[in-house]
Amino acid sequence: MRKPLRFYISVIGAKFIIKLMRLLKRNATNLPGEIMLMFYPDLLKHFDMPETVIAVTGTNGKTTVSNMINNILTDNGYNIINNSFGGNVDTGIASLLLDNCTLKGGFKTDTAVLEVDERSAARVLPCVRPDWLVCTNLQRDSMKRNAHTEFIFNILNSNIPSKTKLVLNGDDLISNRLAPKNERVHFGIAQLKDENPTLDNIICDIVNCPECGSKLDFSFRHYNHIGRASCSCGFKSPEIDFEVTACENGEAVIMHNGKEERYKLPNNRITDLYNTGAAVTFARSFGLSYEQVAESMSKVKVVKSRYDSFTVGGKEVIISLAKGQNPVACSGVCDFVRKEKGDKAVIMILEDLYDAKRTSENIAWIYETDFEFFKGKDIKQIIVGGKRADDYMVRLLIAGVDKQKIFCCRNETDTVKLLKQELADKIIIMYDLFNTESLSSIKQQLKSLDSVQGE
Repeated sequence: MRKPLRFYISVIGAKFIIKLMRLLKRNATNLPGEIMLMFYPDLLKHFDMPETVIAVTGTNGKTTVSNMINNILTDNGYNIINNSFGGNVDTGIASLLLDNCTLKGGFKTDTAVLEVDERSAARVLPCVRPDWLVCTNLQRDSMKRNAHTEFIFNILNSNIPSKTKLVLNGDDLISNRLAPKNERVHFGIAQLKDENPTLDNIICDIVNCPECGSKLDFSFRHYNHIGRASCSCGFKSPEIDFEVTACENGEAVIMHNGKEERYKLPNNRITDLYNTGAAVTFARSFGLSYEQVAESMSKVKVVKSRYDSFTVGGKEVIISLAKGQNPVACSGVCDFVRKEKGDKAVIMILEDLYDAKRTSENIAWIYETDFEFFKGKDIKQIIVGGKRADDYMVRLLIAGVDKQKIFCCRNETDTVKLLKQELADKIIIMYDLFNTESLSSIKQQLKSLDSVQGE
């Protein structure tokens, strides 16, 4: 079918811009789409999408799950386009499609795996018409974007095509109610042996029954509102199709149709279990065999921008993305820190430098973040860097952290100078995604300290 003239102009113009930007060694993952959507707002409606379109969304974990699915499908011979190196909003997805489509708007690849920002769903899902939608969870996020879970739920719920098959977190009583008439499959995690659940979070995004408003009865929770619940009116958590029943020897034990399946874990945090469960549930439901998925999962590694570790002077350095302005994700890292064994020093660089372009003065999110988890005697030092360091110090003091443990500096890269290595067995760095340059400098400084000590 012939498309509007402006569509063809957009494709040709974008390809020229992308080629020019790459010659200039510039990132072409967002700007071409931004320009062409300004020129032709209906652009996304007119692509002849690949045979299979898989969308991955959710508040936390969507990038990791999307990358896992990419790796599994690629490892099993699927020819994929994906936005793992680009934006997950409409402009980034438009750039991806414009870069990979033919001049007529078709594709030579058979599959597209698209990470989709949940707030952009209204501009993306009706256009790309996904065959599958994986939703990791819906939780409180940035105050300026996604702080209200029902608001985000309604955006997603009203824009999911009726043909789309859903892969949902059965332990999340918010996201697992999406598009109730659509075909669906649920993943979840049972109450694990020797698990130390996090029940002291400040935030619990759903406490009342969505059907009758009565208080929900949780049989167990892993963290925040993620767990199993029921109500006297008959409402309850759904049956779980792929259930993680154990985490042992670096593997997730998943029960499916009464049979045990084992998959290698990239890490053993509860969030890694959920991410693995989401990716495995999609891949198995998509039609891949247990053996195919297990073999592919054995090769999966967490992207180092999410989690990394190395050794300095005999001490382990752990780097974890904490997603500044996201109280649930940041609290998850705080919980991880307190559960790590040994004496710890924590470096926090959580300033969202993106706000330098689109300023936000709202720091309410730090009062919803569980900094109370840092009160333990095994956390020997907390070093905060950035222009808002004093705000974090006030929050830590309110949380009950000993003032003698808190050190602040205005320059993020000066945090290493305040580190007292002799106090801790481990150094844990929490950073925001937009602080990668500061993080790189900190890593180099730590490694330089190691080389000096070794001389």
